[in-house]
Amino acid sequence: MRLGGRLQAAVEVLDDIDNRKRPAGDALRDWGLGHRFAGSGDRAAIGNVVYDCLRQKQSLAYLAGKEGNNALVFSLLVNSWNMDEVELRETLDGDKFAPELPSPEDFAAMAARNLDDAEPHIQADIPEWCVPSFEANFDEDWIEEAKALANAHLWIFVLTR
Repeated sequence: MRLGGRLQAAVEVLDDIDNRKRPAGDALRDWGLGHRFAGSGDRAAIGNVVYDCLRQKQSLAYLAGKEGNNALVFSLLVNSWNMDEVELRETLDGDKFAPELPSPEDFAAMAARNLDDAEPHIQADIPEWCVPSFEANFDEDWIEEAKALANAHLWIFVLTR
């Protein structure tokens, strides 16, 4: 599978999680069973996108400025994986399985939004009800600690490359 097919699969899995209120592992397993053509590398890549989106859902949605899992996936690529609009358009050009690309205006809006302007729980990528616990345990560093927890998996990726 090319990147476009993997992204579309991630969007489908995220939609399944949202619509059926089910665990990510179950949704990924069912997607894999229904799409036998996807190899283990494809399933792993799709899982990475899904889990990254779930870990950073609040901040990615804020930066996307739009609702929906398609916007969430592209926000991940732009804001966490540091891909720019030109690179994405070149990579996904001609890929008939790729999800619909955001408009140039949407890409510009994504680049213009600043996470520092978001509410603290969105910056930290935690539910609002968790804020008192994080503040009690980490004092004034609670946002940075929560961000580190949401991004801990990235270090594993960097170290294993």
